[in-house]
Amino acid sequence: MKTWALASFTLRETLRSRTMVVGLIVSFIYLAMVPVLSSSTGGSAVIGDMEMKSAAGRDFLSFALGGLNFIGMSMAIFTTLGAIYTEVEKGTILSLITKPIHRWQVIFGKWLGHALLMGSYVLIMGLVLWLTVSLGSGTIIWRFLPAITLITLNIITMVSLTLFFSTFLPVIANAIFVFLLFIFTSNLRVINAIGHTSENFFVVAISNFLRLLLPVSEVSDLASVVLLGRPLAADMAGTETATFAPRTWAFGYEVVYITGSVLLAAWVFRRRDLR
Repeated sequence: MKTWALASFTLRETLRSRTMVVGLIVSFIYLAMVPVLSSSTGGSAVIGDMEMKSAAGRDFLSFALGGLNFIGMSMAIFTTLGAIYTEVEKGTILSLITKPIHRWQVIFGKWLGHALLMGSYVLIMGLVLWLTVSLGSGTIIWRFLPAITLITLNIITMVSLTLFFSTFLPVIANAIFVFLLFIFTSNLRVINAIGHTSENFFVVAISNFLRLLLPVSEVSDLASVVLLGRPLAADMAGTETATFAPRTWAFGYEVVYITGSVLLAAWVFRRRDLR
């Protein structure tokens, strides 16, 4: 009950923040412009085209989903950066821990509030996009539902990771570290391709290991595979399917990753001196 009360307060507080307001404005602008962007990049689907076929609808949704994934993860990072560290620095966290509430409840309440808000935001935006395309094309693309679920899982992963680092890193350091980790792990296929080309076992092994550091990029690729099919997704990514194909168990690993991040955050916060 105490955890849910804290989660509800966190959700309302974050929803009123400037970061969330700016993010919503950017999201609406993106959704309004995505038909033009899709058309200009060679996409065959435009929301206003009533004769859109199922394949064209999938192409459009895949393009839009990629942008929504990036915007959602960016918002998840920015809204969670100071979840713990800023409140510790200001001393406002003391008003919570002096009450009959455990430190792990503070972490779980903060995580639940941010995860519910950001996860619901991306899920709703995705479903609105899906319904718009379905109505415009006259074709229901059911593959989009598991794909948007995977993207929502990505957003919750970024919330969990950023919350963990917020237990001991200042806001700016947290932002730099998380974004660098995201950018680095998003370009692992380049390292992997070099390893396969040179047939260097160690380079390939290192790239495969680094994929475990942050699974959001791989799960994004998996969402693309679910939506488009493996051959088309590989062709759009410009990579060989066998070279850096997303592993089907990546979403399961991401669930474990989220759980581990939250538990580590609770453990670090429990041991931190707040005086």
